[in-house]
Amino acid sequence: MKKFIILLVSAILLLPSCTPHPIEPEHDLEFWITQDVNDFDFSSYQPKYGIMGGWEYYGTGYVPTLDEDGQQIDPEHCVIYTVTNYPDYSSNSLCITRITITDPAVTLYGLSLASTPEEIRSTMTAQGFTVTESGTAIKAEKDNLRFTFSKDSITVSAEVTNHFGIIY
Repeated sequence: MKKFIILLVSAILLLPSCTPHPIEPEHDLEFWITQDVNDFDFSSYQPKYGIMGGWEYYGTGYVPTLDEDGQQIDPEHCVIYTVTNYPDYSSNSLCITRITITDPAVTLYGLSLASTPEEIRSTMTAQGFTVTESGTAIKAEKDNLRFTFSKDSITVSAEVTNHFGIIY
């Protein structure tokens, strides 16, 4: 058992640090998925409160409003970047691990919130993604990267492992 734990810890320590995901389409975002942000100063970015085990920030120019209880309300159109440890929650690397887009002006692979399901399926399949439909969403997956297209948002996420079962 002791050897197994030592091997597991060694394997986790050897996990690669974050670097921008090799599947990077043309886009008009400030950051890309799995981009290393260890040395990035987010002090000029509006934080989004409420996530445990990471941080969320609104993209430049997107500012939430506050309700009567002081709770943040997302702008109707915005981009939100989630920063967590990556590739495992025990890693020291801080990376963008999720991007949520509700701004119809933002495009990825030429797709936006206005794209039709046929355009999404065709474009993502042509890029080598496996495309599935789940309810009202279209999911495109390749390696550890997932795009989820719904009528209200586009989400890009990278899987983060949790080898030590960290609970927040």
